[in-house]
Order: sequence, then structure tokens, then C-alpha cells
Amino acid sequence: MARLLDPVLENDWHAVYLSSELKEKPIGITLLGERVALFRNSRGVQALRDLCIHRGAMLSKGWMKGDEIVCPYHGWRYDGEGRCVCIPAQPAGERIPPRTRTIAYACEEKYGFVWICLGEPAGSVPHFEEFADPAFRPLPCGPYKVKAAGTRVIENFTDFAHLMFVHQDLLGHPDYAELPDIQVVKEQDRIYIENIPIFQPVAHSGSDKQDGTTYVYRKEVFRPLSGRLSKTDPGNGQTLWILLTVSPVAEDECLVFMLVSRNYGFDADDANFIRFQDIVFDQDAQVIESQKPELLPLDLQAELNHRVDVFSVAYRRWLKELGVTVGTV
Repeated sequence: MARLLDPVLENDWHAVYLSSELKEKPIGITLLGERVALFRNSRGVQALRDLCIHRGAMLSKGWMKGDEIVCPYHGWRYDGEGRCVCIPAQPAGERIPPRTRTIAYACEEKYGFVWICLGEPAGSVPHFEEFADPAFRPLPCGPYKVKAAGTRVIENFTDFAHLMFVHQDLLGHPDYAELPDIQVVKEQDRIYIENIPIFQPVAHSGSDKQDGTTYVYRKEVFRPLSGRLSKTDPGNGQTLWILLTVSPVAEDECLVFMLVSRNYGFDADDANFIRFQDIVFDQDAQVIESQKPELLPLDLQAELNHRVDVFSVAYRRWLKELGVTVGTV
């Protein structure tokens, strides 16, 4: 798989793995076509290019020895900063050449995910209190494999008109398909909409409503492949929050990570919320994977746009302004 070059996405943070699944063994992931080895040592999670500088073996196929990852081919050992600290076939005490160093990537753990940046991050992974505070019971969901561009996934997130059909009887109903006028607010580092009422036939798990209700949505795209939403019952203030972030594996393949939190229904089984997201996203993925072209057209004349697509159109324009190329056409 060829490395995908995109200065915008290379310098962004991407969730790539569940923290709970990264244990004593190294694992390998692919981001923007680049193979990356993840492992834990006493300093936390580390991310190295998944390639031993000696003969190109995958470090993720090796094992841990103390704080160092061991190449399975000739036993070369690397620390978390990518330095080769041991060549077993070399006489003890002999200097290890500096060019044996491999590439280390910026790495963080947050919200139950491992995040990495292949380039130079401008800052840390964004902080959102509703997902960071354990009082809101944040629940990691996914990852979901999607055979489509990550940009298509985020555009689906910006779209309201599909709720009544793709998620019929769960998130919407065809009898309530008419949408209000939607105003998009654009700021330097995000685009968002708010105060969008959507009738949902099935109330959330843990809700005090027996039947469906009208939830008021707020949706925000704060990075090219990351967004968040809130759904609030205006009658009681019960709010569900969802963080959605997409890891571009290849031009037309991605992994989707979600985090769900809430301010109500703490007696309800957490598994109900995860199961609901699994069902909903599977419905989304089936449609997203059927779309042609697989990549998102930034030319607004390439597909027909309707006035209800205003948020999606704003997203496409924003990607073009930012200079995002991977996942677009």
C-alpha cells in the first residue's frame, strides 16, 4: 500500500486503536497507507514506523523486552523514540550507528483511544468535557471498518435527510422527513449547526419517555475527519453526546471510532448504548459503501445539491479551503 501524502491529514490527530486492546504485545495498524507499530512501555503508548531499518521486517510482529520492541528477524531492539539500542550480532560495547534509528510518531491516549500523528501536530488531541468527564459515562464504540473514503463518512454525519430512511423507526420516520431551514456557522477551526429539531420514534435507552420524542440537535465538524453532536430532549434536558472520528487507512478505506456519553439514565445498561450505535452505524456503512464515486467530490457541480444539503456543502467547501486531498476528487 502506497503512503498517502496530505499535509493537512498528516499533521492531524487520528484515533487508530482502542486503548483497552493494546496490552503486552505490539500491534500493527495502517494510517494513510503508512504501517505503524504500537506498543506499551513504562512511559506509556509508543508509535514507531512499522519497519526495522535493517532488513525491513515488521516490528509489530516482534515482542517486548523491557521497555523496548524487538524485531523478530535479527533481534534488533528499539526504544520508544525510535533509537536502536541493541544489535545482538554486534560485539558488546561497540557503537551502534545513528542511522539505525527508525521514525517515531507523536502518540496520545485519550477518550479510550490511541491517537497518533504522522507529522507535526499543532497541539494535543482536542479536549471535550462531555467525553473526558467519567461522570458522563463515556463509552467507546467501534472501530467500524468501512470500505469507503473517510470524507464520505463525515459527510454522512453532516446529513439529516437520511435519518428518516436509512434509520427509519430508529432515528427518524418518513412522515417527519421535512427539515427546517439550516444555518451553518463557519469559524476558523470548525463549522457547525444548532437547534435542529428531529422527531425520533424510539426514545433513547434510559429516557423517561416511553414513546418517541423530538430531540434538538447540534452538530459540529472540528477537524477534516472528526465531528461531534449533541441530542437534547428540550422537555427535560436529557442529552446524548457522540464523538465521531475517522482514521483513513487508504484512499477508499477507513476505520471509524465513536464515543457516546450522556447526562441521564445511569441505571440503564451501558451495553444498550453501544449496541444501538453498532446498529445505526451498520445501517450507515451499507449506504456509504454503495456510493459512487468512492471519493468525495469537491466540485459542487459533480453531484446534485439541494437546499437541505447546506451543511454537507459547507463541509465540502471547507475541505477545499483547507487543502485536503486524500478521500476527495
